[in-house]
Amino acid sequence: MGIGLAIGFGLTVFGCAGANDPEKPENDGKPATRASAPGSGAQPTPAPPAAFVQTVAELERRTEEVEKKIDPLRREVESDPSDARKQHALGRALYEANFMEQGIVHLERAVELNPSVRTLLDLAAAYGGAARLDDAERTCKRLLRSSPDFSPALYNLGTLARRRGKFDEAVGYLNLALEKDPKFLLARLRLGDSLDDLGRRQEAYRTYELALGLEPNTPQEASGYVEALYRLASLDLKMGAYERAGQFLTELIQMAPDHNKAYYAYGQVLLHMGYPEEAQKAFDKHVRILATKEPKGPVAMGD
Repeated sequence: MGIGLAIGFGLTVFGCAGANDPEKPENDGKPATRASAPGSGAQPTPAPPAAFVQTVAELERRTEEVEKKIDPLRREVESDPSDARKQHALGRALYEANFMEQGIVHLERAVELNPSVRTLLDLAAAYGGAARLDDAERTCKRLLRSSPDFSPALYNLGTLARRRGKFDEAVGYLNLALEKDPKFLLARLRLGDSLDDLGRRQEAYRTYELALGLEPNTPQEASGYVEALYRLASLDLKMGAYERAGQFLTELIQMAPDHNKAYYAYGQVLLHMGYPEEAQKAFDKHVRILATKEPKGPVAMGD
């Protein structure tokens, strides 16, 4: 089993994004207005945020894509319901299509038939995505009983604890995960988050720096590396180290030019450094990116 499975699960399902962001409203600026049809005489009405605007045709297209993927898997399960692999594949597909509870039914069946590391990890991910935190925790601990050195399960328990506000417990689990795998970049990132939650700012800062010393090997780890840059910049901004924050944000934007929160933070840096016009350009860029973001369903559990 590749480590990408567990990392994708931990980052996207159990992560607690945004806890350390600089203070900011999520919807800066006013949403654009939707124009009335020519000659209708109707007044323009406020449009919802662009991220939530979808045409009927787009929704139909996505539904057709989901059905094309899921229907054959349903038929395979109907032909052989005792095949754990087929139950697992259907459960993953349903979860990734945002049919979480339906996916859980098939993932639970897959675990009954074959309680492997992979099936248990995906079931825990689905429980987490459906906010069934007790079930997710129980499944992770079951996984650890059979594989006590499996660092992704410890990582997931840490992110679960943080999600519940148990930051000391999160630190404990994440440190255990790093003892098993010192190069676990995402565990290092979430440890920094948990330390910051506890007000241990200097330790958090050092932890994020250590995360930047690790080589990202998967898309999830690359995203974690970018987030470590953002966390460092955020802490520098809070501590008044504006020039250093700007350096981190410049590197971040080069790596992830559509990272909208980076532009907001960069705007704050520029304001503090006495460049209001440049700051406004950064804020405008932040709003433009927000307007083009599409809503996201559950991210794939991994390969």
